[in-house]
Amino acid sequence: MLIKGTFSVLRHKQFRIFMLARLISMSGSAMAPVALAFSVLGFDSKPNSLAIVLASNTVPQIVLLLAGGVVADRLSKRRLIVFGNLALALTQAGVVLLVASGTADTVRIAVFAAVAGGSSAIMQPAMNSLLPQIVDASELQEANALLRLPTNVIRIVAPAIGGALVALVGPQWALVWDAASFALAAALCNRLVISGPMKARTSIIRDFQEGWKEFSGRFWLWSYVLSGTVVVALWLGGYQLLGPVVTHERNLSAAVWGTVQGAFAVGLVAGGVISLKWKPSRIMVACICANLPLALPLLALAAGTPLLVLAASAVLAGIGLDIAIVCWNTAMQQQLPEALLGRVSSISDIGELAAVPLGYVVVGAAATSLGAANVLVASAVAMTLATLVLLFAPSVWSIHRLSAKKDAPVAV
Repeated sequence: MLIKGTFSVLRHKQFRIFMLARLISMSGSAMAPVALAFSVLGFDSKPNSLAIVLASNTVPQIVLLLAGGVVADRLSKRRLIVFGNLALALTQAGVVLLVASGTADTVRIAVFAAVAGGSSAIMQPAMNSLLPQIVDASELQEANALLRLPTNVIRIVAPAIGGALVALVGPQWALVWDAASFALAAALCNRLVISGPMKARTSIIRDFQEGWKEFSGRFWLWSYVLSGTVVVALWLGGYQLLGPVVTHERNLSAAVWGTVQGAFAVGLVAGGVISLKWKPSRIMVACICANLPLALPLLALAAGTPLLVLAASAVLAGIGLDIAIVCWNTAMQQQLPEALLGRVSSISDIGELAAVPLGYVVVGAAATSLGAANVLVASAVAMTLATLVLLFAPSVWSIHRLSAKKDAPVAV
């Protein structure tokens, strides 16, 4: 008997395989940052060494995402995902060998981190554009929500487990599981049965031009990404950078900030649960409005509110963010031609990530000269305005979630 209602998408065997592979790889990825940080600090306690390793992982992702989008629409998505997971398994295994043998240093770890970042960039657009090939168009919202819901639970639990492993048996064993999880994910994804490339091959430049034309020709699409360039940079600068700074200035312990982070993760889980049931017709309007609560933790930090209020604001932000992500992924997957989805999703990802390094620098410098509270308020106001302005675009209101019976994608 088929599973009815919210979980009916689980009847698709290919979706079950993909979901299991994602969960397994995430269980390792969620532990890895703790293990990697303590691995680096084990041979070099200077903060800039860890910064070099993190930057080495991030920069290749930004540089290679466009290439990943092109190859995702030219080659087999299954093979790209299998290749990416195997490459990540090998790079993490290399880090394990360096740490276990006592030969690890910043340069060597950074090289492996760069390879891992590049592998992720090549694989991610294929991951983002796979769902329309394994579930029905009317089930994409449920599929996106179900993929994120257990993943967000893992984000709450796995770092604590990773920290315990680091404390009890050393960071290399958490990294061992990270490598093994990618290998298992590759083995599972190799069982996926999906169609190959859907278009005749042309030049890479031509492929990118087609993707850019599709992206730039849809106002609702590029305007949301442009807004996201501002919102994501200010959110990460305000929450991730200034959050710990303000907590420290108020003489609060790291456990307090950990509680706020945990509350945000709980909100992400709750947002996933809501997305399973709530299916707004005007999906882009819902997506935009769901981003508005992101300003709340910044205002709470600036106002010096009690922990309970700050944690509550983080929960609301997490709920809104997860709903926005599910709605955004669903809108792109339903509205865009499947043959172009990899390229367009990679352009979208780059657009939202491109300003993040600059955001960190600008927010940090402004907070030093103007004070963290003033910068947090200004960031919250700018984020809210950059979000609300999208609601004045008629094309945003014209994007509807596709039903099982009817509807065609909107071309504007």
